This record gives sequence, structure tokens and C-alpha cells, in this order.
Amino acid sequence: MKRPAFGRGAVKGAVCVLCGALAALLIVIVGFGGFRGFGRAAKFAAVMRLVKSQFVGQADLDAVADGAMDGAIASLDDNWSYYMDPEEYDAYLDTSANRYQGIGVTITQDEATGGFVIVTLNKDGPAQLAGLQVGEIILAVDGTSVAGGTTDDLRALIQADYGGQAQVTVLGADGNERTVAVSCQQIYNSPVSSQMLDGDIGYIAIANFRQGMSAEAIQAVDDLVEQGAKGLVFDVRSDPGGLVSELVKLLDHLLPEGDLFIQRDKKGHEEIERSDENCVRLPMAVIVNADSYSAAEFFAAALHDYDWAVTVGQPTTGKARSQVTYELWDGSAVHISRYSYLTPSRTDLYEAKGIVPDVIAELDEEQAIQYATGWLEPADDPQVQAAVGALIP
Repeated sequence: MKRPAFGRGAVKGAVCVLCGALAALLIVIVGFGGFRGFGRAAKFAAVMRLVKSQFVGQADLDAVADGAMDGAIASLDDNWSYYMDPEEYDAYLDTSANRYQGIGVTITQDEATGGFVIVTLNKDGPAQLAGLQVGEIILAVDGTSVAGGTTDDLRALIQADYGGQAQVTVLGADGNERTVAVSCQQIYNSPVSSQMLDGDIGYIAIANFRQGMSAEAIQAVDDLVEQGAKGLVFDVRSDPGGLVSELVKLLDHLLPEGDLFIQRDKKGHEEIERSDENCVRLPMAVIVNADSYSAAEFFAAALHDYDWAVTVGQPTTGKARSQVTYELWDGSAVHISRYSYLTPSRTDLYEAKGIVPDVIAELDEEQAIQYATGWLEPADDPQVQAAVGALIP
């Protein structure tokens, strides 16, 4: 009878397997907080084992694991840190690139019908090409009523037709209903819009600081300057922020040589982004509100630090943490606050509790609704007019 082979090669293989297992164990131990944290890893494994072996119902272990990860990050009590399952992470990547799956409309809910009024249409987008009109009210998608539902409900119905056509039923101003076939596809939503206001004041609205924003904003600035703008108003109201890289590119274009963005990790190490000497020398104003977060809030603070712009509007909240997204092996991801940051004058916006504008200007209730739905024109917007007034002697 032959003995089982266990020569030098087999020994080496066994040692490798053992080393790999030990390495994996060490990774788990370190990840859960050193050897004292080994109990945390064991506890999680024990709970998963109980769910799998003892739960009387049908357990989706992937969903259980996702729930555990979500709870772990939520326990940090940090509004800016969160866990994303693979589907949520895919949507996040689209959003970060100013893309989404849809038909190219902006909507707001209609109180009378419970449907959704079309406020704007993307130029040459699927909805516009299909003949939908601003002011029409979306009542149903593929025969399913959306009356009384949420925007998420409507979005889910439309995105179910991604790559095909959604049958959209709308109510026109004449009181007649019609159903239009609209392609559902990936839409690029430009985060920047601009125009020349009375008095030769350039107006640039920035919806977010996500991918592609800086190139569009810089182009808008240069175009307005070429048209003879005597001042610039940047509108970052209700702007949730975005990427540090996009923020720095725009600030570098506007500001003279000096520090732009200072970030610190948990060990106190600093990284400093600087501007070159090229800049735009025009009077500027930045409009902010309580929902101007992150890069938007910092943008206003940085221009103000250089005495490059007057701030107008309502106080901001104060966010001084930047996040990094870490993709995990299964396609999920963790978005976690990794750095604190300081303005060029080394102000911590969290400690300062945000920005108190130089010029306080508010919207009344009706104007706030019009602004939120995209119907408030700059000429009728008291905050825009206050910013213009701050630039014109």
C-alpha cells in the first residue's frame, strides 16, 4: 500500500495555506481593532451563524450582511458617512458623474392632481424629443398612476424601462390627457447654468461640484468675461457639494497665488492645495443658504477669505469634513469621513458653525417655493438682486 504523498512540495503548499489562513485571521483581527477586537469579529460571525442555522424564516444572508454594515457606519453618528450596497453604489457613481437614468425632465408635485408638473426639459433630451411640454402634468407611467406618490415612486417606474420606452400619460393645460412613448436612457445633467443680468453682471448657478462641473463653470466665467461682464454672481444655494478636485480647479481659476484648501487626516498630517498667480479680477458675490454644503460652502468661504467676493443670502450649516469612498470586493462601498479641512485663512467651518453672509437676504414662503421648483427668475429673486446690488455702487 502506497503512503500518501507528503514530500517537500506538499509541505510547502500546506505551509502556504496555513500562512494564508493566518494572514486572513490577522486582517480580521486588525480590522476589528487589534487582538482586543477579535471578539467583535467572533461576535459578528456568531450572529450570522445563528441567523443561518436557527432563524425559522427565510433569511437573505446578503441582506443581513448589508444591514450589519449599514448599521456599523450609521453608529458613527456622522451624517456624511454611510454604507452603500452594490445597487446603491452604482447609482452613486452615476450621480457623482452628473448622470442618471431617466427621460430628461425636472418635476415638482401638483397639489390638485397629485401628479408631477414638468418644470424643465433637458435640451434635446428624450422627453423634449418625444414632444412633452413644460407645464404638462405626469399622471401615469405604463398605465400605473403616480397620483399621490413620491418622486422616488415615479423615478422607479421610469427607470424600470431603462433601455426601452416608458409610456408616459400627461395632462395638458387644455384639460386633455395623452400618452407619449419616451425613451429611458442615461442622461447627463449639466450642473452649471449662466446668463448675463442687467447691469452687465454675469450670473452663474452651480447645482453641485461633481465630475465635470469645474470645466463648465470655468467656461461660463470666461464667456461672461468675454461678453463684457463687470462683475460675477455665483449661486450655490442648495448645492450639496461634491469633489475636492472640482472645487480646487474652479478656485484656482478665480483666485490669485496662495493656499486654497487645507486638509488634515486623523494623525494631524496636512495636505495643502495651492493656486497659481493667474486669476479673474472682477467684483464677485456668492449666494448661499442653509443647504449650501461641503464644497459649495467652502467655495464661498475661500473667495471671502481672499476678500475676492461678498457673501449674500442666509447662514450656512458648517461642514468641515471631506469623505473618501472605498469600494469593497462585492461591489458595495463605504463612504466615510476621512479628513477635516480648513479654509485659506485656516478657519474650521464646523467650529465656526458655518458662514454668516455679509449681506443677509431671505426669500418669502412663495418665493422659496418658486425657487425650489425652478420658477423663480433672477429678476424676481431678492437674493440674486441683493448680490447684484452688492456689486453695483
